[in-house]
Amino acid sequence: MSRRLLFLVLLAAAVILTDRIAEQYPWQVDLSAQRINSLSDSAKQAMDALSARLEITAITPDYPVQRAQLEQLLAPYLAHHSKPRFEFVDPVRAPDRARELGAERHGELQLRSGDRLEVIAEPDAASIDLALNRLALHGERWIVTLEGNGERGLDDSPGGIARLVQHVERLGYRIVPVDPRNVDSLPENTAVLLVAGPRQAYPEHSLQLIRRYLAAGGSLLWLAGEDLPTWLATELRVEMLPGSLVDAAAATHGLDEPDNAIVSVYPAELLPRAPQRHSVFKGARALSLHEDGGDWQLQGRLSSSPRSWNETGELRGQIARDPELDERAGPLDVVLALHKTGAERQRLVLVGGSQFVANDHVGQGDNLALAVGLLRWLSDDAQLGPTRVAGDLHIDWSPRLAAVLAIGLMGVLPALYLATGLWLRYRRRRA
Repeated sequence: MSRRLLFLVLLAAAVILTDRIAEQYPWQVDLSAQRINSLSDSAKQAMDALSARLEITAITPDYPVQRAQLEQLLAPYLAHHSKPRFEFVDPVRAPDRARELGAERHGELQLRSGDRLEVIAEPDAASIDLALNRLALHGERWIVTLEGNGERGLDDSPGGIARLVQHVERLGYRIVPVDPRNVDSLPENTAVLLVAGPRQAYPEHSLQLIRRYLAAGGSLLWLAGEDLPTWLATELRVEMLPGSLVDAAAATHGLDEPDNAIVSVYPAELLPRAPQRHSVFKGARALSLHEDGGDWQLQGRLSSSPRSWNETGELRGQIARDPELDERAGPLDVVLALHKTGAERQRLVLVGGSQFVANDHVGQGDNLALAVGLLRWLSDDAQLGPTRVAGDLHIDWSPRLAAVLAIGLMGVLPALYLATGLWLRYRRRRA
């Protein structure tokens, strides 16, 4: 009797200790192919970058099934080492509390970190990841784009950049168009100044406005148009090579037109979360940076393939590089990222063309991911990676596999249980 009592006491102690250890050192294994039960890299980086503890509030009535589904969705986020705080608020039983939180609908999810608040109407993993990225951004992120000199518009036309704008604003940035001819300074909370392929030269007033912003510690993304302003080329000691950048490697990606430059190597110091595929630069010009770049230091460069060159002739029929016409063999730079450290830190990304962010080209390769990565480096948010894309949980198996699983679960497994029970009974009787 004493031995049995001792066994029960030790068993209870082992269970209690195991539970305590599991609380302190949780360990989970996600066996799903789409990693639906794990945090994405983007969510991890965003939660690590939060300046205040994350508070999650679900405005949900006391519906057991709905709350259980939400708890399952939030389980990976709540398991993060920062220990987010989570609570349900029943808008039916506690309407005052729901009004205090500013709840607008049943089922919404509120994510709060310090003074920042994100509200998700229909929660899923992708929307939560995007909200976390917006919470993790430093300050109010305004991207000011210039207009009035033939820049690419913010509309849905083939030459516009509406698709890029819509994606960037979903990440928490705000795009603000400004005509530099009508202002004396840019907004104080401008994180990045975007110059999107001007077709006309800027007047002196506009150039001075850009230079003052940059000198005060601003970040500039210049997508070159026909040419570079003299002051920019002189200060950076960079020139645009004559002709259009052509790349024979474009044919391997199904691109028939020769003036498509392919970029497939991304420097980690510029893009910690590099795009997964190649990027396509349509109608771009090659850039040449002098080794003695003056006060500006090179952070990273994106170059075309070794099969590229700057073609100065017509892009018709058979074309080939002619060294006598200053047509240089690739790889040639198409993007230069530079920084300048002095009284104020300055960042600048110079791109040899603007078509790669246009609505009809931003979907090629990983152009969108590249554009977002450059904006994040300029706005000092490069640690935030790309968010996951919402997708359906799809299980695809053949009829043969389905039959095997059905037979195994409904026939073989019960038979195995029965055989094990009979074998144990036989052993006990013999003993």
